[in-house]
Amino acid sequence: MNNHSNSRLPDWAFWLIGAATVLAAAILILSAVLGVRAGQRQLEIQTRQQVGIHLQRAVDFRTENDLSAALAEYQKVLALDPSNTAAVEGIESLLKIAQGTPQGAGAAVVNPTPPAASPSQAATNAGAVASNSPLPSPDPTATPTMSALDEAWSAAQIAYTSGEWQQTADQLVQVQHMDPAFEADKVTDMLFTAYVNLGAEKDQAGNLEEALALVDKALELRPEATELRTARSMAADYLDVLTYFGADWGRAIELLEDLYQRDPDYRDVAERLQEAHVTYGQALMEEGQWCEAEAHFIDALDIDVTPGLIEDRDRARRLCGDRPVASGSISGHATATRASMTRTPAIASAARTPAATSTIASTQVSTSVGGQATATPSSQATVTPTPEPTPTVAIAVGAPVGGRILLAAISPDDKRSRIFAVETGGGSPQMLIEDGARPALRSDGVRIAYYNTRTDMAGISSFDPGTGLNLRFTKFAEDRRPSWSPDGNRIVFDSNREGDRRWRIYVSWAEIDGETATLGFGDSPAWNPTSDRIVFRGCDESGNRCGLWTMSSAGSSRAPLTSVPEDTLPAWSPDGRYVVFTSHGRHGNYELYRVDVSTGDVLRLTNDPANDGVSAVSPDGTWVAFLSDRGGAWQVWAIPIGGGQAVKLVDIPGDVGNWLEQGIQWVN
Repeated sequence: MNNHSNSRLPDWAFWLIGAATVLAAAILILSAVLGVRAGQRQLEIQTRQQVGIHLQRAVDFRTENDLSAALAEYQKVLALDPSNTAAVEGIESLLKIAQGTPQGAGAAVVNPTPPAASPSQAATNAGAVASNSPLPSPDPTATPTMSALDEAWSAAQIAYTSGEWQQTADQLVQVQHMDPAFEADKVTDMLFTAYVNLGAEKDQAGNLEEALALVDKALELRPEATELRTARSMAADYLDVLTYFGADWGRAIELLEDLYQRDPDYRDVAERLQEAHVTYGQALMEEGQWCEAEAHFIDALDIDVTPGLIEDRDRARRLCGDRPVASGSISGHATATRASMTRTPAIASAARTPAATSTIASTQVSTSVGGQATATPSSQATVTPTPEPTPTVAIAVGAPVGGRILLAAISPDDKRSRIFAVETGGGSPQMLIEDGARPALRSDGVRIAYYNTRTDMAGISSFDPGTGLNLRFTKFAEDRRPSWSPDGNRIVFDSNREGDRRWRIYVSWAEIDGETATLGFGDSPAWNPTSDRIVFRGCDESGNRCGLWTMSSAGSSRAPLTSVPEDTLPAWSPDGRYVVFTSHGRHGNYELYRVDVSTGDVLRLTNDPANDGVSAVSPDGTWVAFLSDRGGAWQVWAIPIGGGQAVKLVDIPGDVGNWLEQGIQWVN
């Protein structure tokens, strides 16, 4: 009995997968994200599935002490995958059993240490054992036992070897919950590979948004995976192309040109770019803008010569003739076309000129009284905000000058909330959006996410001041406080849309009816402008230790930042070093504070009997703007981020309503 006990290994001990090949696997998966042929991918999956089946059978046979049958299954694995580590180690263990080497009955062999034989040598030795060395007979009284952790770990490895990536991820997450320290490096490596493989599968199925979310989970585990991060950036930019394709040809061409320059063979970028140039050129022809149309046809011909395209170019050229080209138009060469399409950030054009114009297809886009984009035939599309009369904004002597403050103000006449851009150097505010609040400008300066205050459009919307494009991201009136991800493809926001009316944090793709994920309870989220960290007001899982917390966009890696429950409305500095926040729980009055994210040190910025809060950090990170009712009227003030004397920055063109429900942003 003792001899049989010593000759049997635990049934799961030979399924450990080394981490040495994880990096190579990640590179292979990266190629899948970029577009591996479907047939090759399917063959690989089928092979992995067969390997997994044979490995599972080997485990079953070892459990039954039918070691000869287990040996045969290992040999089948090597026939499919000559370098399979699990099969090589399994055969080596059977050789030791045949030679009478004790294996340590009941011990959990976590890291096998014997030197690995080559696959061919292991197969040769295995054949010799099968023909010349009788294996020990089964011990019917031996009953293998495994803990729940061991079972989850074994199941994860089997799923991993079989290429069943969702099951792999589920089992590995379960292992982490049971014991975060258990085989931490191996679990991380395997989970990374599983997420990347899942992302590749979602990508091939056409679910690019889900693919990006899974890649983000992988990058959270291994931020140093630069190749994967590059692939993620390309895929995210491509997703942005899909948003504009057919809706704004000018912006779509800009994005496609960028992708085409980086990799002309990426996905269907070349085909889409040519289609965009042709369609845009044809629309310009209908508007009589023949020289501009000719340039787009030339760009399209640079990509590929298709039937009828040369004729389109020649017709546009004849009509263009020697006509002088208007200032700012495109003519004559593809290089000129692409260079001239580089835009000034939309906020700059909308805030500094009476009207921002953009030629798009054959429609005129204008901002109606209700804030909706309407289309009418025209040769020139013009976005013309029509702000109601407002007072000239004053600026205090000695205050910081530079950039604009985005804010919302409620008109005392019609009680509607409008979003304005206010120059910090003084002047009249420029109205950007009718019926909106809590503006958040994307990092590229092109799109504003905001809370839509129209009753029939309530929720999170976005607006492109340069084109008039207005998209509705969410449809719940309770959704508020949007904040952009660093790459500009997602937003985080809070909402009490659920039946229990508790505030939760959500992440959504920045598109119409984009997929939304719940990250947990909390409110007032703000996305770090430099990394995948979100700061928010919340508590731990038991509802205690309330204050400001940080987490990833997947809702993981939660960590407390402050410990006062009343700390709220956080805002990041541009470099991600500081978080500025509002609190009335520290000194009995609403004041402004700054916390160093790395050290947790808190600095009080304001000390005034008035209400101070709702902050935004300047683009250079040196000043903090905030709302204050000092002097009896709500205005925007500013104070150095290191502390000092506060100065009035700008007036607010209207009322603020519930000031704690407002949001401001300081932009270039």
